[in-house]
Amino acid sequence: MTATAPPAAGAARAAVPPGWLVGPDPTLVRPQRRGLVHWLLRLATAGAFIGHGAYGAVMAKAGWYPFLAQLGFDRAAADAHALLLWAGGFELLLGVLALVWPARALLLFMFVWKLASEFVWYPVVGLPAWEFVERWANYTAPLALLLVRGWPRWGRDWLR
Repeated sequence: MTATAPPAAGAARAAVPPGWLVGPDPTLVRPQRRGLVHWLLRLATAGAFIGHGAYGAVMAKAGWYPFLAQLGFDRAAADAHALLLWAGGFELLLGVLALVWPARALLLFMFVWKLASEFVWYPVVGLPAWEFVERWANYTAPLALLLVRGWPRWGRDWLR
């Protein structure tokens, strides 16, 4: 039995996604399909964020008011502070950025933002857990796009 030598002092370790997430092979998509899958996931990510953002910023969807009421904002306060416009505009901006600059850091942030925002709303308002499951694609699309683009090996790669 041979022992492997520890890495040399100062040797940089390449960052890889956790094994439980990608399995033994971090190459998730064959190279000849990567461009197509990349654009499909980019469009799916942008569509989810632009669509949800439009509900708040453009349509001022009345269904958002009960969520805000649970956080202490009645309809008058939400309107006075333009909360639907700000929240919706933020998601619209994220969706547009996913189209024009899908940096890995942005995609990770989008995944965390969407996961947190979807997860927080439903237990707070008392909707069934199936509401969270039904929106699964909204937060997994940015994660999948991040993994297809490749987990960053170096810190500067997060901005590419």
